[in-house]
Amino acid sequence: MSQLKSPAAIVSGLFATVAAVFNVPFVDGLALWLWGNVNQLFLISSIGVTVSEKLAIPEKWATQALLLTGVILLAKLVLDAGDDLEDSLNDS
Repeated sequence: MSQLKSPAAIVSGLFATVAAVFNVPFVDGLALWLWGNVNQLFLISSIGVTVSEKLAIPEKWATQALLLTGVILLAKLVLDAGDDLEDSLNDS
């Protein structure tokens, strides 16, 4: 039952479902890598927004990437904080 509370298990399950439906075997591993590195991806996308005028990518795409990685990072931070709170309550 504790596996259902794990964010990695939830994300892995969602992407495994997508992989099963679309028959894409590497989606699960990619999802776990993205979940584990979302803070670096947020940093990269924020830099992309800053320098998008100098790059060959449209500013709109850079902004969308920043928004997407920001929402995922926020979800990860909230879930991690909830886990820490639950652990501290269980320890006391």
